[in-house]
Amino acid sequence: MRKISKLLGIDRRTVKSYVERYKASGIDPSELIKPETDLRVPLCLDQPHKELDSRYEILKNYAEQQRNSRRRPGFTIDNLYRDYRVLSGESYYSRAHFYRLIKQIWDPPQGSLRINHKYGEKLYVDYTGKKLSYIDKATGEQIWVEVLVTILPASQYIYMEAMPSQRQEDFIHGIMNALEYVGGSPKGIVTDNLKSAVTKAGKYQSVINKSLQGMALHYETTIDPTRTYRPKDKALVEGAVKICYNSIFYEVQKHSYFSLRDLNVSILEQLNKLNDRPLTNTDYSRSDQYKHEKSHLHPLPSQRYEVKQYRKAKVQKMGYVLCSTYKNYYSVPYRYIGKQVELRYDSRSLEIYYKNGRIAVHTTSQAKGQYVTQTDHLSSNNQAYTQWSPDYFSQIAASYGANLQCYVDGLIDQRPYPEQAYKQVQGILSLVKQYTATRVDKACYMASQHPHRSYKMIKEILLNNQDKQALKLQGTIEEIIPIHDNVRGQDYYQ
Repeated sequence: MRKISKLLGIDRRTVKSYVERYKASGIDPSELIKPETDLRVPLCLDQPHKELDSRYEILKNYAEQQRNSRRRPGFTIDNLYRDYRVLSGESYYSRAHFYRLIKQIWDPPQGSLRINHKYGEKLYVDYTGKKLSYIDKATGEQIWVEVLVTILPASQYIYMEAMPSQRQEDFIHGIMNALEYVGGSPKGIVTDNLKSAVTKAGKYQSVINKSLQGMALHYETTIDPTRTYRPKDKALVEGAVKICYNSIFYEVQKHSYFSLRDLNVSILEQLNKLNDRPLTNTDYSRSDQYKHEKSHLHPLPSQRYEVKQYRKAKVQKMGYVLCSTYKNYYSVPYRYIGKQVELRYDSRSLEIYYKNGRIAVHTTSQAKGQYVTQTDHLSSNNQAYTQWSPDYFSQIAASYGANLQCYVDGLIDQRPYPEQAYKQVQGILSLVKQYTATRVDKACYMASQHPHRSYKMIKEILLNNQDKQALKLQGTIEEIIPIHDNVRGQDYYQ
């Protein structure tokens, strides 16, 4: 009975029950070897057979009713089995048999389709579930790293690389390294639905990450994410992961490494051996098949793709947007103040887009807290402010008169900090609009005789019309002060 149980994969008690039924049936042993003999009825008997059928029908109907309950929170097969026992009364299946039948009813086995892949058509990409590690020399800490595996399905040519994380930048660099390893780009790259590849996953259409999409355009290929929870869509790379476990992980973990670079050098060594090893039951290797596929791959571009980052930002009141990665501010044309814009940047340049239209381009600054400004982005008032300098005001004053220019230059030179005089200079220049440039220029000539220069002095001269009186550089007191009865004259005090 033990041998029969082991051979058929059934319980010994089941074997014993059939033996007892056989003895009770009185069947002639010679009848057992005849092909036409139906043993179901004499061995199972009518009543037990009917009980078995009715018990299964109860379970099948119950399973169909509860098919959608799997989506409810807290659902477990164990809870389902307890409800089933209450429903069935005393005639119910055992727990293990219930589990097997439920799986057959809900998830019947389906056959797999073998796909004949074409050369240069796809590249499958996936991360391994297990990780590798290296030791930090400075701290002695064991650093665990992610492992990326890719495969060309037609030739089964494998690439494997260890990287710090599954972040977007590491993921894209890993794919680019894989394309450089195979020496070309396929028509499509099949990825999983991880965040580094897909912004929003969907059953029929997924939203691909912009950075990954930009990389695909650069290498003239496309990104084709698999369906969610459908590992069979990339079954080959799932198999490649298992192969890497057996052929590369096992060998690599025999040694210790003190940098990520040393770890990848060891991985590459074992990877080349794997690709050069003959496939099972064949006389050719993955490398041999890859030689035929390489000519079908699209040539790589002359320059490596620079990974770009994308961020949303709001234009501040000052006319700048914050790049959170580099902690810098970049100017935007002032008419977009308060608008939501999109930043697209890398280590060299930063582009600013509004409604898919590019409105500004800057060179990326690596120093934190910097304000990167283009003067044509500022309003006319702000542009004038950025140009303020002693020469700037001197040139404006020169356009109104030489005396005015000389007075402005002297006023600025009197101050230890030039910006202290800018407001007074602006005040003097504004007098040209209220009075004429000739009068202001003449007033500056008169005020230049005084050692201390200020806006208030020019204002008083023009307000009292002193500039209208005749004034000469070598004039007498009568020429400077008008003669009238109250003036005693210079001889009075002799």
